[in-house]
Amino acid sequence: MSEIVIICSSSDPASSNIASRLLELVEWEEHGDLRFHRSCCMLCIEGELVGLRNLEGMLDRMGLSPRLIVFASRHRSKESVAWLGGHFTGVVQEGSFELSRPAPYALKRLLIALQRHAPSTFRLSAEATHHGPVDLHTPSLFAEIGSCEQHWIDPAAGTAVARSILELERYEEHAGDPVLLGIGGGHYVQRQTELMLSRPVAFGHMFSKYQASMLSLDVMRRAAELSGASGVYLDGKSFRSEERRRLEDIASSLDLKVMSKKDVMSLL
Repeated sequence: MSEIVIICSSSDPASSNIASRLLELVEWEEHGDLRFHRSCCMLCIEGELVGLRNLEGMLDRMGLSPRLIVFASRHRSKESVAWLGGHFTGVVQEGSFELSRPAPYALKRLLIALQRHAPSTFRLSAEATHHGPVDLHTPSLFAEIGSCEQHWIDPAAGTAVARSILELERYEEHAGDPVLLGIGGGHYVQRQTELMLSRPVAFGHMFSKYQASMLSLDVMRRAAELSGASGVYLDGKSFRSEERRRLEDIASSLDLKVMSKKDVMSLL
């Protein structure tokens, strides 16, 4: 059976909030530690989600072969902004990198659903690729509530994320949209978010302007392969000319079309 597996953590207040709202919104059938609703399966674990290793092996031993893994999680920031969103996982450092397989169409669907369901006081965006798990071959994403205890336990925020996760059953409706890598902007990749919400385009791995200097040929090749990307969106306000040329040269060598915001906006 090919499921959407939702991973929640009892040690994460936002994750527990989302899990509680999921249980309230629809009927679930219990099978041991697993709960099933149509093609969704929910598993609650203890401990931090970002540090998980060999999750797919554990799921396989439970008889699960997911087509998508969704981590319901908290998001923490110093600004304590009320925020909802999602991102892919991976760590890029000088001289080394690890990237999991992203789920471009699922992230697009999540953001579209969150735009409808989010409380008016909450901001909405994707984030640049960051933290773990970094060893997943199954497409995955984090669906998060930010950014402090007050927001993590907000029932309205939990309901918005839970409803949006349930709508991921239909994420493949966006499968005709081209997939791009996104490079540039801040951590919250606001312009990439706006493009996903307004144009027929999806994004795989996204990297902020602060990560751009660590994007080697090998990193971009692997990010493009995992994402199924046909092009690269370069944020126009993020780079000096020398850095832009370096990234354009790498994209060209990988046969990835370089696109500006104007190029993406012209997509029909």
